[in-house]
Amino acid sequence: MAGPGINFLWSLWGAGEVVGGYTISHVIKGADGRTYVQPRRGVDTIPTRTQVDDYPSESVITKDNLTINIDAVVYYRIFDATKAIYEVQDYVGAVQKLVQSALRDQVAQYDLDDLLTSRDKINNSLRTVLDEATGPWGIKVDRVELKDIDLGPFGKVLAEQRAAETRRRTEITEAEGQKRSAILRAEGERESAVLEARGKKESAILAAEAASEGVILKADAEAQAILRVRDAEAHGFKVLAEAFENRSTNSEVLRVLELQKAEATAERIASGSATKVYLPADIGNLFGLIRPRGDGPA
Repeated sequence: MAGPGINFLWSLWGAGEVVGGYTISHVIKGADGRTYVQPRRGVDTIPTRTQVDDYPSESVITKDNLTINIDAVVYYRIFDATKAIYEVQDYVGAVQKLVQSALRDQVAQYDLDDLLTSRDKINNSLRTVLDEATGPWGIKVDRVELKDIDLGPFGKVLAEQRAAETRRRTEITEAEGQKRSAILRAEGERESAVLEARGKKESAILAAEAASEGVILKADAEAQAILRVRDAEAHGFKVLAEAFENRSTNSEVLRVLELQKAEATAERIASGSATKVYLPADIGNLFGLIRPRGDGPA
């Protein structure tokens, strides 16, 4: 490790490795647009600022046995250059190998659907694993990002499945809407029928009560009329009895009743309502008792 100022290097010729002959790989992008990791010799300085390596796509297998390709981007920095050179050979290539193994281990714990929705969780897990592994090498991993998830030929199948699932859910939603609408319409019709039947029932009950009250009132009126007639007849008989007790005899009572009967018969004949009239044997005596009105007292 050369510090500031003049540094002296003591070495025996041909003993050990050549000074400065270490190799550190670097990540490059080829003409085909793909990313490659290539060794680089003659490196004499180690940068301590944050480095960003976009590693090549890795083929990994999910928990549900689907093969996909994932690109990972790693942000790291060298905090101890001596360890980065002497504790590991080619720290760039070593970090790449760690990313490959850690990525496969993490992805194998998820189904594809969970993997697509758990990127943040996988990123944090990868950063923790890589940071623990690279700490003895003087390397600090700050961040790991899954740049791209390539589903390959399965992507088209998955897209078709998702489209079919979307159509299925749409059809289910529409069917549930139609079902709910039919239920509401049926409930409305049922409630309307119930209300209509209830209205007819109440109307019939009111009509029956009105008819019953009418019959009761009519019967009461007829009973009152009959009672009054009977009271009048009783009163008339009472008056006649008192009159006969005081001033008349039984024969006179009979003549008065015959006279009343003769008058009633005469009125029926005069009105033409009588078709048959039965006259007593002493009709002459009866008519002799009857005098026209206005000729004085009988």
